[in-house]
Amino acid sequence: MIRKVLTATAVAVSLTIAACGGTGVDEKKVEDIRDHAAEVQKDAQQTAKDVQNGTKDAEQAAKEINEDMNDLANETIDAAKDANIPDEAREQLEAAQDEMNAAADGS
Repeated sequence: MIRKVLTATAVAVSLTIAACGGTGVDEKKVEDIRDHAAEVQKDAQQTAKDVQNGTKDAEQAAKEINEDMNDLANETIDAAKDANIPDEAREQLEAAQDEMNAAADGS
């Protein structure tokens, strides 16, 4: 379970960084997102160790990591929406963000 979460974390971090590079997103926002992504990844790795050591419940750990990833995804989408992108792309981002947040609220 935790490996799947870590894999998802790594993929999301990669997509976050790729999505922000050179697309008209403010460089300060890009740096902030990269820093946040690195922090989330580090926290996820520590959480995995805690689960392996038996000091943290796997289900609770997965929930915490999911919340962190959701925050990071929202931050990334918000930055992309503020960039110079076509209206159709902005609408797709907003729809994806709504779905993601609805899924997170239901978990």
